[in-house]
Amino acid sequence: MNRIVLICLLLLIGCEKRTEVETELPTRSLENRVGTVFTALPYDLFKAPTIEEISLPELDSIDAIWGAIGRDDDGYIYIGTSSHGGSYGSAYLYQYDPVTGEIIAQSDVVSQLKLNNVYRPNMRQNKLHSKFYQADDGYIYFSSFDEGGEEEGINPTWGGNLWRKKPHDKSWQHLLATDEALIAVNTNGRYVYALGYWDHVLYQYDTQTAEFTKVVVGSVKEHVTRNFIVDEIGHAYVPQLKENDFNEIESYLIEYDIHLNQVARYPMPSYQSDNISKHHGIVGYTSMKNGDIYFTSAEGGLYQINPFEKKHQKLSYKGMMHPDGEAYIASLFTFAGESYLAGVGRKSGTNKYEWLIYEKNSGLAVNLPLNTQNYKDLLLYGSLVKSKNGGFFVVGWNNKQGIKGYQPVLLKLK
Repeated sequence: MNRIVLICLLLLIGCEKRTEVETELPTRSLENRVGTVFTALPYDLFKAPTIEEISLPELDSIDAIWGAIGRDDDGYIYIGTSSHGGSYGSAYLYQYDPVTGEIIAQSDVVSQLKLNNVYRPNMRQNKLHSKFYQADDGYIYFSSFDEGGEEEGINPTWGGNLWRKKPHDKSWQHLLATDEALIAVNTNGRYVYALGYWDHVLYQYDTQTAEFTKVVVGSVKEHVTRNFIVDEIGHAYVPQLKENDFNEIESYLIEYDIHLNQVARYPMPSYQSDNISKHHGIVGYTSMKNGDIYFTSAEGGLYQINPFEKKHQKLSYKGMMHPDGEAYIASLFTFAGESYLAGVGRKSGTNKYEWLIYEKNSGLAVNLPLNTQNYKDLLLYGSLVKSKNGGFFVVGWNNKQGIKGYQPVLLKLK
């Protein structure tokens, strides 16, 4: 393995602290590590894409895909469906081949709890909520959790679980059970992070040593971010919320190194809401060719992380991504990974979805209506997944005509 290990000894007054800094030469492309594909700019850049719905198997009580999507190095796409309970109380995983259109069932959470001998009577795991990421060891990592019994400050009855599997294997490996619901997963290839609620508890799994560590980041008033960020060098960025002496909520992005030491604390000016428990935190994010990461907060604020910045803070606020102001932009993409971002979102107070093109150097954006009029009560949540031929994938739920209740929806934009 190509690895450079630098050992720095820091001598401080009255104590000695040893810090090991590891810089690993990547063995996989940046595209594979961050779960996207860089493609040429389309000739009709400022035209809304066409929409193709991809049919998923219909199962009793399965009603949504809450941003649970990802891709592996070979381009296969993974989709995690969720339920609001039902008699079985499980969530199902599928693998989709963008080339052939084939969808392959890859088991469900309760079945895998039983196979891994961690199931207990009446145990439930009704949500696959995290992204799916392939790490440098070849495994796909993701998490599940239960919602039953949760209240403010009280964890759900059956907590959360961290999983991994080989791309075409229908058997999963159970890695960790937590008291917290594990809502999000991210990785730089070696270090796999999972985020639990309440209080934004960050877990780290080292794929080389198989060791776990954790840190409590902190949150208030039942606020839970839907996503968090991990950069190329393995640093994690997680929102932290606090109440000040004036009962105002202050929002920060906390940067942690690979040892879960706090590196920096950046204020986030747009990360506010009159009802912070309903605020979804970080919703959309994507990586550029130079390693920069862009993300949106739930009200539409756009931020940039420069992981390699030395002289100034790594986080910069770009303002609202939508040209008209506040908007929920949960899916964020790039084309070539250079000048342009694309997003799928809707303005505050409307249910009409739009395709946004944002030029990062000028800060100018264009919003174009998406043809979603055939969908009733459509809700689309976070994705960053692209196929090798340039298709963008978004997920959510939809109340289909003639069918009682909601159904999961998987759309391909091209």
